[in-house]
Amino acid sequence: MSEALLFLMVVALGAALRRAFVRIEQLERAQSRPAEPAMSQATLPAESNLPPTGESHETGPDTGGSHETERDSGERRGVPPSHARGFGLLDHRSLGKGGQPEAPPAAVVAPAMVQETTSPELRSFRLQKVEDPESLETQIGTQWLLYIGVIAIVIGVAYFEKLAIDNRWIGETARVIQGAVLGLVLTFVGTRFVRAGYALYGQMIAGGGGAILYLSTYAAFNFYHLIDRPVAFGLMIAITAMVAWLADRRQSQGLALLAVGGGFATPFLLPGTTDAQLALFGYDAILIGGTVLLSRRRNWPILNIVSYVFTLCTVAAWAAPFYTSAKFLPTELFITLFCAMFVYILRECYRSGQVSGKVVALILGTAPVVYYLASIAILTDHPTAMLVWLVAVMLAGGVLSTGIGTGAGLAVWFAVTLPLMVWIQLHMGQAWLVPGLATVGGVYAIALASQLYCAFERDEFEVADILWLHGNGLLMFASAYVLIDAAVHTPITGAVAAAFGLWQWGLAAGIVKRRRDHAIHFVTLGFTFLSIAIALQFDGPAITIGWAVEGALVVALGLRERRDWLRMGGVLLFAVAVGRTVMLLASDAPVGHVVFLNSRAACALVVIALSYGLAWLHYREPDAPDRDLGIGAGLITAQVVAVALLTSEINAYWALREWTFERQLGTSVTWGVYATVLIIIGLKNGYAPIRYFAILVFSVTIVKVFAVDMAELERIYRVASVIGLGTLLLVTSYLYSRSRRAHSAIDDRNGRG
Repeated sequence: MSEALLFLMVVALGAALRRAFVRIEQLERAQSRPAEPAMSQATLPAESNLPPTGESHETGPDTGGSHETERDSGERRGVPPSHARGFGLLDHRSLGKGGQPEAPPAAVVAPAMVQETTSPELRSFRLQKVEDPESLETQIGTQWLLYIGVIAIVIGVAYFEKLAIDNRWIGETARVIQGAVLGLVLTFVGTRFVRAGYALYGQMIAGGGGAILYLSTYAAFNFYHLIDRPVAFGLMIAITAMVAWLADRRQSQGLALLAVGGGFATPFLLPGTTDAQLALFGYDAILIGGTVLLSRRRNWPILNIVSYVFTLCTVAAWAAPFYTSAKFLPTELFITLFCAMFVYILRECYRSGQVSGKVVALILGTAPVVYYLASIAILTDHPTAMLVWLVAVMLAGGVLSTGIGTGAGLAVWFAVTLPLMVWIQLHMGQAWLVPGLATVGGVYAIALASQLYCAFERDEFEVADILWLHGNGLLMFASAYVLIDAAVHTPITGAVAAAFGLWQWGLAAGIVKRRRDHAIHFVTLGFTFLSIAIALQFDGPAITIGWAVEGALVVALGLRERRDWLRMGGVLLFAVAVGRTVMLLASDAPVGHVVFLNSRAACALVVIALSYGLAWLHYREPDAPDRDLGIGAGLITAQVVAVALLTSEINAYWALREWTFERQLGTSVTWGVYATVLIIIGLKNGYAPIRYFAILVFSVTIVKVFAVDMAELERIYRVASVIGLGTLLLVTSYLYSRSRRAHSAIDDRNGRG
């Protein structure tokens, strides 16, 4: 009995869902229906006797012909047939040739009648007839009592069968036969009521008959064991087909819900102890297809929710007792088929444009997520199958991106990349190198082809395009790097990175004439791989030199293309190189260090030259963005590295000889002289940033002399340090005074002129 009650609960839930979707459809029709024109009070019949407010004057064919027709009642009240519906609303029988309304008689436009028809009673009647919703009493009487009555009959029949079993009133065969007969009778009676015009009443009676037929078959198989499982299964399929045929013929969504729910519930009502995966999942696939056809034919999208929920329950109920790792292939194929079917249904429901269709599409949107998680769980223990599945999913994502957009492709690519990288971490080694690289290459190639297709077919280049372009190249290279580094012990990853960078530049050259934005991003990606190749292939100063050169090239490209983001990327990379250079110069000198003839000094000189080059690039572009800032940043960077280089070489020279006093004195004197030279250059060229930096160097020198040199140096070195600093300060002050005097003389001459 528990299975039967579960079935009835499912039916009740389906009825509630149907009611909700009916309400949604009513709202849609109400919103889409054009406003009815205001009733012309001059078109009312002169002889019209208006019924009192609240009296219904319409009787349709649903009354079974027991009441008078509108024409008869209208004539009996003295209303012309063409105006029996009256009150300003045209009836189809009042239309003349061509569908145009016939001209009313002359008596219609009587002035006295116009005054009469504007009474408050008539307006109240019109509003009540058109706008009053169905009352609560009517809903209870015509619908809820009907629902409860049918459910009560079904439950009563079920309990009567149990009572008959307990008291042995009738034989087992007779019990089943009487239930089947009752179900057929109710189904027949329900169809008769539908024909008579009582659609809802008849549909519920027929639905109750179908439910009793299901229960009778269930009892014959589970309780009495009168029939075998194949026979019971065939009977339930026949019942499902009959109810579905009635639903389609009578256009009853309630019967359709019963048919779909009963069809999917059949395996639950007829449980077995043997594994019949192919038959069970094949049966569900046929039911899903039939549900799609019926829902499209009658515009009942709610049926697809029932099939989706029951499909999930069926797969879960089968997997709990029967699934083993050896059955992964048919299981994966079937859930792939189910997912494809529900994705198709999702698309069709969304394209319908109806609110109910979009609600169904929103619910079915969980199908790809459930499929994705289930597939990963199934294929985790099967590495080769996992790789094939990932490539297949990426192929589907590529097709999806060409139809929907790169956002969808990016989402699928991310869903593929995450488990692929986990797989690589679990299967590093020589045995999995070729399959892993083939999968990485396949995913990269599919994603790249989708990106290029979207680039040539669409004009927009959005954030999703940028993220996918860079992410596809970087993460696929990272995956390949992990595989190669774990399996191949020779250092070839740097060469692979360089080759991948050259490939990016080749792509840029191929599309630059048609898609310049994409080409620039491919160039940038190529520079990124070049940086990686330098870091993998070289050590120490060579890495810094490579990054500095690359950063300067990227800045130059950004200036040429007027791409601020590209220029800032180059500045960031160059700043990293500058930081590495300063840290390198601050480190201890190695044994055998030769002043200014070493790799550290070479690295610093390259960075200084590149800094001057970047300043010159900004200087030669009058309309360059942030031109003055670029010039100043380049020049100041060169001075910072130059001071660091001089300090490093002085310290290295005297440190090898362990002469501390000479090192401190030489540093102070060098800083002072360098600041003085910068002051001279700044005054001569009238460039303030250089002078400001020189003053900063002087400030640091002054602090060093009075805080460090005065405390640590011997007397003669202390005297030399202080006198040298004072001399340089006096010279610098004189230069400032002379420059000021020269500017004043120029201003005076200009004033006299």
